[in-house]
Amino acid sequence: MNTSRSVYMRPLYLSLAIFGLYHTPKHSQVEPAKDTGDQNTNPPRILPKAIRFYCIFICCLMSLSVIRYLPSFWVGVDFIPDLTAHRIVNVIWTIQNAVNSLVLFVFFEQKNHFERHEKQYINVTTDSISKRLKTNPRTEHVKRHIIRATIAGWMVVLFNTGFIIFLFFSDFSPKLAYVMCNPLSCHSLALKILMCLFMSVSTGVWIFPAVLHYSLTSGIATQFQELYDVIDNTALEDCPNRFETLKCVRYKHLKLCKMVETVDQSLSYYIANVYLLNIGNACFIIYEMIHEISNAPNVPEIAISSFWLGACFLVPFITSVNSANVHEKAHGLSSLIMDVNLDGATMQDLAHINLLVAKLHGPSIGLSVLGIITITKEMILTHHHFTTMIKRNHSTHINDVIKNSNSMKLANKIIIIILFS
Repeated sequence: MNTSRSVYMRPLYLSLAIFGLYHTPKHSQVEPAKDTGDQNTNPPRILPKAIRFYCIFICCLMSLSVIRYLPSFWVGVDFIPDLTAHRIVNVIWTIQNAVNSLVLFVFFEQKNHFERHEKQYINVTTDSISKRLKTNPRTEHVKRHIIRATIAGWMVVLFNTGFIIFLFFSDFSPKLAYVMCNPLSCHSLALKILMCLFMSVSTGVWIFPAVLHYSLTSGIATQFQELYDVIDNTALEDCPNRFETLKCVRYKHLKLCKMVETVDQSLSYYIANVYLLNIGNACFIIYEMIHEISNAPNVPEIAISSFWLGACFLVPFITSVNSANVHEKAHGLSSLIMDVNLDGATMQDLAHINLLVAKLHGPSIGLSVLGIITITKEMILTHHHFTTMIKRNHSTHINDVIKNSNSMKLANKIIIIILFS
């Protein structure tokens, strides 16, 4: 099972490594996949060290890029005034990428994060309890999800990279090209090439953590679904082995809950980063679109802003749905466990059932935002209702501002409304 998981996760790990997001720690405790051919018993450690150094380089590059861009709000070789919103969007995106790279570096570096998750996944799919329950790890099902997500991630990277290249080497929207290169000159060919490479890497750093989150949550949700299928296929009213089955289900459910806690140690910071900075970026993009429409509408720039606005909402949406799915699958057993027939149950059987019921109806099981709020469907609906009310409030205020303000003052007033409403 270890070999199988390593094989179908390899394209994702390779993609993450290309963008400096995946490496093996100095002393890995998880046995790597082994081929049937002859291998050196002591493989050289040069490549893992080089990959780890490359990951550190990417973390430093993303962090220094934030510092590099800050002076562009006031000075620059090709400085253009009245582009503050564009610069804010750019610097927020750069900050998000810097946080992504740091979070994933810690996730793969710390042995009690990804290393522990790998060991727990191997154990929970190959232990005696899984054999007794005859659970199917659904390798092909999870594999298809991971491959599709990886392909989708590469499509986003290639599309955005191609668009950035077109933006730099054409007159489609010169203003955005200036903003991306600030505070350096946009007329240097060498700088344009370097910026295209940097934006390509930044796109991968931005999108592939979402692919990793999707892959991990899909695997965990599938394991919880298997337990649901086991109980659903067990005659809880008259099956003679129902109490032994529920005992095994409880033990495996506890292992899966510990797996969720392990993954949440790092992913909770990534989820908070996604929510906070993507929503902030969306506010400034909406503000800039309103500013463009209120003056002389620039169709290319509005189209670009619309694409980036959709991306700002898409990543939090995918992250929320998959995180909420883990919570739903983890508590899904509660709808079936009440149907068990307790006739003939011993005190030990009743104790196991009560502990399972207490776990299912206790604190929420799932991924969280900084370990504070567990992501559930109810939380998503509450957040959607809250943001909808804010948007309506914003729309009312913005319409009043547009009616009573000229175009020069419109930008500052709308940004104040968005920040303080």
